[in-house]
Amino acid sequence: MSDSDIKVYNLVKASNESIELSEFKCEKQYFADYLNLYAREDDYNGIGKVWLFVNSDNMVVGYVTLAMSQLSKSYHLNLGRMTHRNYVPGILIGEMARHIDYKGKGIGNMMINWVVSKARNLSKEVGCKIIIVEAEEDKIDAYKKWGFEPIENFEEKRNTMFLRIR
Repeated sequence: MSDSDIKVYNLVKASNESIELSEFKCEKQYFADYLNLYAREDDYNGIGKVWLFVNSDNMVVGYVTLAMSQLSKSYHLNLGRMTHRNYVPGILIGEMARHIDYKGKGIGNMMINWVVSKARNLSKEVGCKIIIVEAEEDKIDAYKKWGFEPIENFEEKRNTMFLRIR
């Protein structure tokens, strides 16, 4: 599967294109539940903007939810090096999941590359130095391979990680 086989839609455009969300299946049911039960409301209310990765058959093969966020520079030495301000602005990956049938087919890499590109473009218009994620326990190593740095001893124990965008 190549990147050209996948189109990225925001939730509004996907609705206009009659892309069906209910067929999305993931190893972790709560990601499918989020997409079907809460994503539209979050998107409409500006809580998190939902982006769908759709194949040529109009099947959702993955999705990511993005929101603005920030981290205190005191959380990590590398954050402290980025600014003299108290917080480092960034974009938060709120939810990210791929369809169970597409495991091992590069969808995760495609989505991360898309998020990095989106963050870089956004940083031209608003303060955005990092990408933040609260990683699922079983995805920490994958995020590390993508270059994300864990924040050790984060007070809420949410596996918070960040990636500096250049």
